[in-house]
Formats: sequence, C-alpha cells, structure tokens
Amino acid sequence: MTELSVSLCTRNKNKMHNRIVKGTLVRWKDDKGFGFIEPETASGTDSHTDVFIHVSQLRHMSRRPQEGDTIFFQIEHKPGGKLNAIEARIEGVEVKADAEAKTKTKTKSRLKHNNRTPIGPILYRIGIMMVVLAIASFAYNRVIAPFLASSSTVGIESKVAVAADDSSQQPQSSVQNGTVQKGAIAKGAAQKGTSQLGTSQIAEAFKNRQSGLQVNSSGTVSKILSDDNEGSRHQRFILRLSNGQTLLIAHNIDLAPRISGIAVGDNVAFYGQYEFNNKGGVVHWTHNDPQGRHPGGWLKHKGQTYQ
Repeated sequence: MTELSVSLCTRNKNKMHNRIVKGTLVRWKDDKGFGFIEPETASGTDSHTDVFIHVSQLRHMSRRPQEGDTIFFQIEHKPGGKLNAIEARIEGVEVKADAEAKTKTKTKSRLKHNNRTPIGPILYRIGIMMVVLAIASFAYNRVIAPFLASSSTVGIESKVAVAADDSSQQPQSSVQNGTVQKGAIAKGAAQKGTSQLGTSQIAEAFKNRQSGLQVNSSGTVSKILSDDNEGSRHQRFILRLSNGQTLLIAHNIDLAPRISGIAVGDNVAFYGQYEFNNKGGVVHWTHNDPQGRHPGGWLKHKGQTYQ
C-alpha cells in the first residue's frame, strides 16, 4: 500500500480526524474481517491511496460490508504513516442501534398500554374475596370446629401413632442415595471445562452463521500458515477443536507478540472474536485494544500468554 502525499500528511491531524470522508470499499476480506477504502477526490484527499478499515468499525451496522459499498468514515493516523478508517458507516444500511431502539419503543408502548388496568374491577374482586373469607370463617367456627371437638381423642391418637410408625420404617438409604446422586451430578457439571463450553458456542455460531461473538476455547494446531502482511501483520495457523471443527487463528503481531516455536500438534488456548466463514470460522482480536474500546483477547501456548 502506498502512503498518502506529503501535503495530506502535514494537515492538521485533529481536523483530519473530525472530517467525514466518503469512499468506496474496493477490497474486502470477510474471512479476515478487514478491507480497504478508496477515498473520493471530492472528499478533500489529495491521493487515491486506499485506507485500511477493520470490521470492528462497522459492527453497529445491520449487515456486514461488501465490496462496492459506499463508506463514510473518519481518518486516524497510525505510527509509520498508516491510515485507518474509524467511526465508519455504510451508506443506505440501517444502524443496529436505530433498529433496536425502534423495536424497544414499540414494545414499551405496547406494555405500557397493556398495564393500564382499571382500578374499579380490582376493588370489586377484593371485596368479593373478603366476603367469601368471612363466610368461610363463620362456617368453620359454627359447624366444623364443634364437630372436630366431639371426635374421639383415642381415634386421633391411634392415627397419629400409626403415621409415626410408618414414617420411622421408611428406608434411609433412599435419602442418602439421593444425596449422593445429586453430589455426583454437581461434581460432573463442575468438571466441564471452559474449553468444552467454548467449543459448543463456536459450533452453534458456525451452524447459525453468526459473527462478532467473543469465544474462549482451545484446540490442536493442525497447520501453520504464512503470515498475512497486507495491512496489519497477522500470524496465522489452523486449530482443530475437540469436536473436529477447524478454526483459523489470525493473531495481530503489530499489536501483540508473535508465538515463537509453535508447531503442528501443539495445544493453543484462545480468547477472541469469532467471525463466520464456510471453512469453520476465524478468530481474531486475540490481543488488547490500545484504545480500550474492544474486549482484550489472548493466546496461551506452553504456559505463556500472548496479548
């Protein structure tokens, strides 16, 4: 990628950062979650140099970006003269927050309308209940209580003795067995590792073609790939999860240390953002966000954490 001209680089950075620039998404790698925008000349740029954009800057849109989309964005200067697109949006595509706000407003309005219960019927029901309780109390005191008092105390004591004898003969083993069984279930549930839960989450996301999920699991390295040096540099390798699903790990080595000495057969744990593709998916953001706007991720290999 060529750098912007000297005149563009020497402009006031604050003004550049606040200016809305319009451009066309000329390249997009959906499996890696980034692409490049060609700014329009009318937007105030002096060059046709492409600007790097990451999928995280468009997560608020209701669909994923596609080549040919018109993008409105601001430019952020990075070390080494690199330019990144931030605060971006896709022309003609609805923002998730707007759609969710509309749905919530309709739901609240409907609930508020449904909750407007008239007070009159409630007071009427309370009155009916009080009358019924009064009648029941009167009947008990005048009829049922005298009848119970006249009953034979011997018969009552006999029934109590029989009930006590039956309860004393109940086997204690059933209660004890029940306690042991519950303890075994609880212990088995506790032994389910985070890795298994994360693998299930990833499998469900792949099945439903979901993206943008934070996942935590581990797998075995099945293939080492060459680094991706286009835009931000990424160390790449493929993991095979415990359920057989394969996953591409794209680890940004411009922001986090490279995993040295990694080899096929090694076990690697990870925490990052899952993106769907037809080959099993991609996990990236396995590092801390310098700007603190994205959850920090990591990789763990042979007892060492890379983030």
